[in-house]
Amino acid sequence: MTGNIFSIKLLRPKYLLTLFLLIFAACALYLQSLKAPWVDECYSYYGVWHDNLSEFYDSMLTGINFSPPLYFLLNFIIQLIFPTSIEQLRIQSLVFIIIGIILSFLVSRKMFGTSAAFIATILVTSQSNLLFAQAQEARHYAMFFACGAWVLYMQSLDELQIKRYKWLKFLAHFCLCQVHYLGIIFSLLSGTGYFIKFNKIRWHKRIPISIFLSWVLSIVSYLFCLSSQQSILNSWTKPNKLADLLASYNGSLLILTIFIPIFIFLLKDESNKETVTRLVEGTCCSRPIVITSLLWFSLPLIFWILSHLTSLNLFVDRYFIPKEAAVVFLLAWFFNHIIKRFPEVKSYNLIGISTSIICIFAILIYTKRASFGLNKNTNYHHSLIISDKEILKKRAIVLQDDPSFFPNAYLNNKKFIFGIRDNNIKRVYNDFSSKIKIQ
Repeated sequence: MTGNIFSIKLLRPKYLLTLFLLIFAACALYLQSLKAPWVDECYSYYGVWHDNLSEFYDSMLTGINFSPPLYFLLNFIIQLIFPTSIEQLRIQSLVFIIIGIILSFLVSRKMFGTSAAFIATILVTSQSNLLFAQAQEARHYAMFFACGAWVLYMQSLDELQIKRYKWLKFLAHFCLCQVHYLGIIFSLLSGTGYFIKFNKIRWHKRIPISIFLSWVLSIVSYLFCLSSQQSILNSWTKPNKLADLLASYNGSLLILTIFIPIFIFLLKDESNKETVTRLVEGTCCSRPIVITSLLWFSLPLIFWILSHLTSLNLFVDRYFIPKEAAVVFLLAWFFNHIIKRFPEVKSYNLIGISTSIICIFAILIYTKRASFGLNKNTNYHHSLIISDKEILKKRAIVLQDDPSFFPNAYLNNKKFIFGIRDNNIKRVYNDFSSKIKIQ
């Protein structure tokens, strides 16, 4: 009898989610071990690794990743105590992704109950190209996702909790703004959710003062950084066709897959019934988080339209990674309506486990396909780099296709030699800087 009770407990959503996240982490770590560092990860590492604050300050002003300083400052402090590496930064990204996933689950559970939150979370996590890819990268987008999920979590609190944790709300919004320049757009849209929902009070009191404060400080920081940073990065062409827009949403969740667990949200006990009753009364819809999630979800579409109407093209999937937390919330909201329509069905365990198996299978397939491209038999040069067998200590470094390859190198140009054979590229380098050595 005890064994049966124990086995039933292990089938509960929180245990299944733990198992799912462990498999997700194991697959990400496996792919991390196969990957050679690439240029943007090297940018991240350079922006982190400095001996003192003065060097870090100079690095940030060069716009090494053309980003606000939070991610780099955090890791700069860490590496002063514990020497870090690109591999360790990748592991940190995995941790941030998992934190964001857990926060997304907690937000959805608070609003819609455990069952809806669990299925929405594993469906999005198992299919999101952004989450799985950024869990393997030594970059700041994983932290961007975690901060976005943190903002949504703070927005899910009731009015009493909002007043109690107002400084945590400030910190969440400030961190979101300081990880990526588009963070302030996500924060502003969150503020819009407050402004629309609290329409019965005066307009200047609708948005919490803590959020206003985070915007003021962030704008001051942005003006300073943008006016000081001299990076010529972010000048690459960004595809913005209709297919790219559809791929942006399709990469978060395949619409057809939501029909797989459509009957998973079945009421099983009294606690779930009480939750549904409370939600039917409109508790969820009275929260600004609903409007915020819809606005976050629409952000790729907004920037896609903007890229066609103006010369500004910032249509890049990873710039919108906080929207994945909104996708989890909206999907849980959808399945909550299914729960209310089928309150009499009680086959949670069977369908819940089946959905979990499908999601785990999807992650394993993705891992298998990704690892194929990193296999030394299919990518020999990549394997040479990852195994450190390609020694270039006595050779001139040849850089091509990117005239701003490690722009910080120009700060200490005597240590760098640029080997260039193409006359056109050589002329560009000569025009660009008379300090670098042309070989």
